[in-house]
Amino acid sequence: MRTFKKWVGIVAATSMLTTLAPIGASAAVQTDKKPSFADNQILVKVKPGKDLKKVATKLGAGIVEDLGQTNQWKLVKVPAGKAAEFLDKFKSDADVEQAELDEVIHINRTPSDPSYAAQYHHKRIQADLAWDIHTGTDGATIAVVDTGVDLDHPDLASKIVAGYDFVNNDNIADDDEGHGTHCAGTAAAIGNNAYQGSGVSWGALIMPIKVMSRAGSTLTSTVIKGIDFAQTNGADVILLSFGGGGSYTQAFQDSINAAWSAGAHVVAPAGNLATNTPTYPANYANVISVASTDSADIKSSFSSFGTWVDVAAPGSSIYATAIGGGMTTKSGTPMAASVVAGMVALVRTKNLNASNATVQSRIFSTADRITYTGSYWMHGRVNAYRAVNGF
Repeated sequence: MRTFKKWVGIVAATSMLTTLAPIGASAAVQTDKKPSFADNQILVKVKPGKDLKKVATKLGAGIVEDLGQTNQWKLVKVPAGKAAEFLDKFKSDADVEQAELDEVIHINRTPSDPSYAAQYHHKRIQADLAWDIHTGTDGATIAVVDTGVDLDHPDLASKIVAGYDFVNNDNIADDDEGHGTHCAGTAAAIGNNAYQGSGVSWGALIMPIKVMSRAGSTLTSTVIKGIDFAQTNGADVILLSFGGGGSYTQAFQDSINAAWSAGAHVVAPAGNLATNTPTYPANYANVISVASTDSADIKSSFSSFGTWVDVAAPGSSIYATAIGGGMTTKSGTPMAASVVAGMVALVRTKNLNASNATVQSRIFSTADRITYTGSYWMHGRVNAYRAVNGF
């Protein structure tokens, strides 16, 4: 957000979920349900030179709403219960390029910090050795697209930059659930401050973007707004930190493509369905998809997997920041994606001249090829030390 705005950015962390991502001490396997949709609005993209407001008026639809500055898709209000009917009308109109339903998304250096010893994941990815070389700087901003972030947490507050709450439509993206706070701390809690624990990148800034309510659900259109906000306000990494399920939508893919083209990284969890079936947004192009491993460096029982997954990272029993100022243990692929988001920020600031494609390639090529690399994930379990050493 401050410097290097051309590297706009990820994480994770939003995916099309079918159940709430795990937020307790252990991760339950998600059940695969059919996605649901808003019944009073649809997503529409008209052909070049065409006026969507005129099309909407002609077809009897209502208000047309922008989804941000970078996206050609717009939100069209329709009568309650008529979304599917109006979807067919818009698809049949000669001025419309594409139309989709608005899917419902659900929430899926040795530091002095006293809780560092409980954070096994740092040693597993050799972050402790990486910190001897580079601890990260405020040249990178991680946008946490989730339930918000505890804005007063002592291990987060001083590094939080302006975000937005798309649930309550204000500038105070505070967390009322806990998932976003845990992910933010896993990625970038203040390190070496003799207090609590540490994130992977000590210096990265945190941009809280609240798209999830306490009930744990949102809409595709809301997440697209969150990604657009992150991109246009200078985030380098966009963490869509819940995942596993849903279906492909072109509107979501276009939003991710815009972020990638601007130089950003988008990171998303593979999901907690314990299946090799691809999930979204992890399976979108231009997303770093992340599976979860445990302290023994094997796939977490709950983690989705497959050759469509890029890398693995520790996601079982991750000890990190909690709302209210403390710390807690959570498990899930969103935790693994948060580790990777922090690592992306670490590598990004080690070589400020590198493109997002170069940084991504570096993370992939230096991953440790642990058991099942090539089948459960393509490149291995990430290694922070190998990624920053000599980069």
